[in-house]
Amino acid sequence: MGEKTTFLSVLLTGLIFAIFGVTAFTACAGTGENYAEQAAQGADVFAGKNWNAPRRNNMYDRWEFGNDGTFHFWHIHHGEPLDRGVYRYELKDGIITITKEKEEGGSRYAYVFSGETVVLTPWRHGENNGAGEHAAAEHGATEHAPSGGRRMGALPEDPVTFTHAR
Repeated sequence: MGEKTTFLSVLLTGLIFAIFGVTAFTACAGTGENYAEQAAQGADVFAGKNWNAPRRNNMYDRWEFGNDGTFHFWHIHHGEPLDRGVYRYELKDGIITITKEKEEGGSRYAYVFSGETVVLTPWRHGENNGAGEHAAAEHGATEHAPSGGRRMGALPEDPVTFTHAR
């Protein structure tokens, strides 16, 4: 009886560890969210998520989206967050329109998701480009503008790739 009990005990323990391992692997494998598919279905894929621009010279920009159509823009400079304010945003037909709180007018960007990244590409101002032409980068981003703007902590003026941050 002792050998049967030991065998069953080892088998049961192995089964429990196998189930735990599969569960842990599934949880660590990623969020399982397909942002591109959700965006195509009209979902607000930015709400409740944080996005980081690439790091340059110990700096990067972080956009922290709420669930209320706003996001907080932080410019992280040598680990110190600099507050760039709260912005409103609207999504429509693959375009995000961004307006700083208490200001009029907005900046428009096409957005395209790929895995855990989103590329924001500025639209040409003053042109009716219904065919979906995006603004071409005329010059590279400056050293002080991780998001592709001409000034430190500015909204992007060139295409920029943000990475989903947890």
